[in-house]
Amino acid sequence: MKKLLISSILALGISGISLAQDATPSVMFLDNVNIAPGETVDMVIRGGIIRNMGAELEAPANATKMDGSGQWVTAGLFAPLTSLGLVEIGAENATDDRNAEDAKTSVSLKAADSFNPQSPIIDNTRVSGVTHAAIIGSPSQNIFAGTGLIANMSGDFDSVENDAAFIYIQLGSRGGKLAGGSRSASIAQLRDAFSDASNYASRFGGPEDGDALRRRDAAALRAALQGRLPVVVGANRASDLLGIIELKKELGVNFIISGGAEAWMVTEQLRNADMRLIIDPVANLPGSFDSVGARIDNAKLLNDAGVDFAFMSFSESTSHNVRVLNQHAGNAVANGLSWDAAMAAVTTTPAGWFGVNTGRAARGSDTFVVWDGDPLQVTSAPSMIVIDGDMQSLNSRQRELRDRYNPKTDDSRAHKYR
Repeated sequence: MKKLLISSILALGISGISLAQDATPSVMFLDNVNIAPGETVDMVIRGGIIRNMGAELEAPANATKMDGSGQWVTAGLFAPLTSLGLVEIGAENATDDRNAEDAKTSVSLKAADSFNPQSPIIDNTRVSGVTHAAIIGSPSQNIFAGTGLIANMSGDFDSVENDAAFIYIQLGSRGGKLAGGSRSASIAQLRDAFSDASNYASRFGGPEDGDALRRRDAAALRAALQGRLPVVVGANRASDLLGIIELKKELGVNFIISGGAEAWMVTEQLRNADMRLIIDPVANLPGSFDSVGARIDNAKLLNDAGVDFAFMSFSESTSHNVRVLNQHAGNAVANGLSWDAAMAAVTTTPAGWFGVNTGRAARGSDTFVVWDGDPLQVTSAPSMIVIDGDMQSLNSRQRELRDRYNPKTDDSRAHKYR
């Protein structure tokens, strides 16, 4: 379904062209558009796919020409750990599917079964340039939050691209509380759970025969033990990160650390263990005893050490404020990280971890975002979003409400009738 709004085209500088509401130019030519700092190209887009790009290209005879001066083309943003589409109103339980406190299962709980692709929060996120997200709920009865999904932000009912993409485990002080009161309890629960998965065939005669997991959950965890699914594990304290490195050696599991506020303290160990981290680049305050050593240049120090990392805005709501993702990346640049590294941390790096195509500014790409300025600047916004060759709407409930109740509107009707 092509969902190009007229505003998407006008924002790119088309003038003197009259288009029907549902018209989509089959060929577009972007003249002199930025793809990286100091690098500009001409670009031909046909059928929602970048067909050609380079310096001083000739516009195809049938192309709609657009002045790309000041515009940027990048891969779509990827949110690597969020609860998008699982909650509408946090204070209303009927709209919150992030955790299942009374459920008998844990690892086998699939976030995809609760995901609402038509949540208005999806639109609010997409119009900020996010094209894909890794989505999971919260742990409630033990250290396991369940099995996460990957979805694109089109809002279509078939937008889930992988309904079993990763497993989430909570360690650190919060994991300790969930497991019984201490970090030792959470690590013991983790080891017992993987033992249940490893010995699944011989251990389970009934559904509750596991040391830590029920039969259904142990079966779900086997995918991680067999290397088919990564395990995202939450932890911030440097000593906890070192413990995860040892668990990786012991279990052979593909761990991705989420949090990593004190990762800068153990960069050498993280690099040598080939660990990957999802961090918040603006987490610089001791928000808990797990992150006493948090500092604003964590991302730069990790990058300097050769550690692979991605960004997520944990200091904001991971459901309703994912839209600040590129702003957080911009703050990382302000604190010493290169533009290229920051951009990769919100696009191609995390997408690659989860096997997702968020596109790029390159020939053949059918997923990309056109911005009206540097995407890492707070004042920039998308002027065109393409996912799998489909032009996406730049509308959202927030923008509709803004326009509806704008005091400068020409609509003179009472608010309730607008």
